[in-house]
Amino acid sequence: MNFLQDPYIRSVYSNLKNNYASTVTNFCILKLAISDPSLNAAYVKRAGDHNKKVLSNLYVDSGFDVYVPSEQTFTSEIDSHYIDMGIKTEMLYCNVERDIVTPSPFLLYPRSSISKTPLILANHVGVIDAGYRGSIIGAFRWIANTESEDECYVVAKDTRLVQICHPSLCPIFIVLVDESALTPSERGTGGFGSTGK
Repeated sequence: MNFLQDPYIRSVYSNLKNNYASTVTNFCILKLAISDPSLNAAYVKRAGDHNKKVLSNLYVDSGFDVYVPSEQTFTSEIDSHYIDMGIKTEMLYCNVERDIVTPSPFLLYPRSSISKTPLILANHVGVIDAGYRGSIIGAFRWIANTESEDECYVVAKDTRLVQICHPSLCPIFIVLVDESALTPSERGTGGFGSTGK
């Protein structure tokens, strides 16, 4: 499929390529569908702020932060606690030199600030396949302090624990879309462990 045949993607790509310092070389377009309505305002602002930086700075952030959609309570040490982030995505890699837009996998990395919490990403880095259309989910583990008597750990709504990055760490331009605008794929919505044991 030639993604430049999609008028909307062609318009976004054409407006970006070579027009800004950060898009002279390769970049990505992240189609972001918000499935949790309570997150709309936060992502509209976050995407707008992020895109302004992409368009105005040569040295742009490599990642796009993801919000925890609701308060989360960890009550069991070590066991994985899965957080559905309330968003669905599709990443497109824009090769400016060859004028080609192709589907791309991406990575879900912990933000550096997670080091200030007792949490770790259970799989350390999440690999999101190019065809995955399900909810972005993070698997976290609580590493309790042996000197603490806390019986749980609470993560507040809108905390940012992880970030989306392209494998090359190139700039990412965010496009907010309806879920129907995500390209259907054979992989579909199958998540953790869905392609094998």
